[in-house]
Amino acid sequence: SAAIILPVPASVRDIERIEEEKRQETLNQLKDAGYDLEHIPKNEVEQGDGEVIRTLKQWHNYINGLKKRENFDRVNQLDDLRSRIVTWRADTAEKYRMAPGAVMEEHLIIRIAYATASLPCGAEVDRDTLVAVGVRSRGLDDLVISLREWTKKTNKSEGARSPSSASMVLADEPYTPPSSWEFAVYKPNKKTGLATWESSYNRFMEGENPMTIAMNPANGKPIQVGTVVKHIQDGLLHGRPVPLKKLAAVVAPPNKEEWDTLSKCEDVTGFDVTKDPNTSGVDGGFFRMKDFLVPVMGNAFVSKDIKERTQEEKSKFNHWCNTLNWYMSLRRSKYTPTFEGGHSLL
Repeated sequence: SAAIILPVPASVRDIERIEEEKRQETLNQLKDAGYDLEHIPKNEVEQGDGEVIRTLKQWHNYINGLKKRENFDRVNQLDDLRSRIVTWRADTAEKYRMAPGAVMEEHLIIRIAYATASLPCGAEVDRDTLVAVGVRSRGLDDLVISLREWTKKTNKSEGARSPSSASMVLADEPYTPPSSWEFAVYKPNKKTGLATWESSYNRFMEGENPMTIAMNPANGKPIQVGTVVKHIQDGLLHGRPVPLKKLAAVVAPPNKEEWDTLSKCEDVTGFDVTKDPNTSGVDGGFFRMKDFLVPVMGNAFVSKDIKERTQEEKSKFNHWCNTLNWYMSLRRSKYTPTFEGGHSLL
């Protein structure tokens, strides 16, 4: 008997129409941003999604967000950063008679730029990290030098640590908390079976560098290095072992002076970082870093519109946020730090 062909339901047609509109919108955004769709894998163009498209969209949205906040100084810095990588690629391609795309694909340029731009104060790009994400071209040392020059020029912070303060002493072996933090909530993703932080944590424990993880996250969408570090620190809150010394090589933990400063912030604000973050903030509300750091940053900074904050103020605030993340992770995981010179907080 002849097959019976049923009409496609209107609801299915609506879904297909909406998906096609989203695909076209994504492709138009990329074209408007100057990307050549010919350099994007055909299957991704057909689907309007994929690893390369997510990377390019992430960078485009990042730049647009900065423009909307009128942070044009940072936009210019990022343009310079991307230009350095593009110039290195062009010079390398010419020198070794290779196609530019064979030296480095466009989305890899963006991933390296995004990760470099998010490096915490004091951290640097290294050759091994670039090799780990797929850069195999000769002349790689020249790129590392250029990226380090950019980082040194742009990552200046008034919040930089005092060189005379005692550094935290960390053991070579991982620290395992005695228990999970009582307010840590484990929320696994239905598809992966892992919590948001868990993929980064697992890869770090398997030996990957946080910058490499930031460039190649599980979902293909690049994230900031600081986000990866925070994911690893979240492992502590869930009672997982973490090699603190290894993590400190990426983002330095508080020195003695900074630890004392943050401890005083607890006293001055009355916020206990070990308590429930939903009720340990202002007037029993949600805990917010900017409120906790008022004794460091000042009321004038906190009350400023984000568009009015200078780049120096933002750098200082970012430095203290990274330091506070360390402080909270260690306090919540019941770690008692020791500092050079035998200073202990027991």
